[in-house]
Amino acid sequence: MFRSGVKDLRGWSGRAARFHYNRSREIINEVVHSFLNIYGPDELVQGFAEPFFTDFVITAAGLDETSADSTLYMGSMLKEVISPRDGAAVLGGRFATRFRIPNELPEVAKLFGFSETMVERLLYCSRMVAKTDSVALQDGFDLYFHMMILSSSGVWTVIQQSLNPYTMAVRRYHWFSGRVKSFVDEPHTGIVSDEIRQRVLDMTAKASSESRRASLEVLERDVSKLQRLHMFGRLTNQTTLDDEGKSVADFLRPMERINWTLVYRLGEQQPKSYEELLAVKQVGRGIIRLLAFGVYMMYGVKPSLRDPAYPPSQYTARYDESYFLWRLQQLVDAIKSSTLAPELKRYSLHRLGEVFGEGEPVSA
Repeated sequence: MFRSGVKDLRGWSGRAARFHYNRSREIINEVVHSFLNIYGPDELVQGFAEPFFTDFVITAAGLDETSADSTLYMGSMLKEVISPRDGAAVLGGRFATRFRIPNELPEVAKLFGFSETMVERLLYCSRMVAKTDSVALQDGFDLYFHMMILSSSGVWTVIQQSLNPYTMAVRRYHWFSGRVKSFVDEPHTGIVSDEIRQRVLDMTAKASSESRRASLEVLERDVSKLQRLHMFGRLTNQTTLDDEGKSVADFLRPMERINWTLVYRLGEQQPKSYEELLAVKQVGRGIIRLLAFGVYMMYGVKPSLRDPAYPPSQYTARYDESYFLWRLQQLVDAIKSSTLAPELKRYSLHRLGEVFGEGEPVSA
């Protein structure tokens, strides 16, 4: 039997902060290198694509005591201890550091022997992950953390974190190169948050596929009608919406100022796909929301308004139990095989057992 979740304890402060940081960094350093020796870089990168594996690492290092900052601390420590000679690299980070990937990646690419085409593709992936989670998925959270973990074979994971500026709640987004077939069609391996919103605009959901298709159609045929709709809130001779329809329309109607010159130019250029539309640099939340609003008002096609995030307590309901335990056992094996001092091994295994289970996988 096991429990799922991450304890939410008070953060570090005062003179104890440096001691805790150094201890957690030592654990992450030894355990990550032990994991690399046993399973290899690709397996480590794929592990971090799973929200629960990331929480395993956070918990084993004692970083769950820092609550929302745990991902930031973990990212900083991973970047310090992993180097390209390990067969993996960590790029980006929090706040302004997340914008440094275009400068960091070419240096890593030289060491890994990546071609220019490969570098351009990886940079595109990094940009589109950030664009998708801030523009195509509009959940009321603002991104402030973007970290790419990359192996020498080109396998990548991106972890992003965002903040609700009103409630101060955070959520974490996970992406894996092996899953992404499209950046706008169910691309995540998981989105984790304790705060689940009643309504969000999720243009990446399968339920939004028709809305994505119709958005391109509106650009091709009805930009002038879309502008009138935005100005007046309804079309001439339009049937009056019921209460639910009005509620949806009010939610979808963009509050941002719309760059109509850009909208008309997009209509002339006619993007071939929704991903191509999203990739246009100036296309932001307002235009994506405008198109979803127009499609709903003109054609009655509603995008997904369901929040795709889920709390950590639902891990075991969303993932196969054997897979969950296998990932846990991988980390346990890495801890046991590491060169950590015995007391730190016991500490890490105890933390995993306390938070995620009390059975055989986490025995010392």
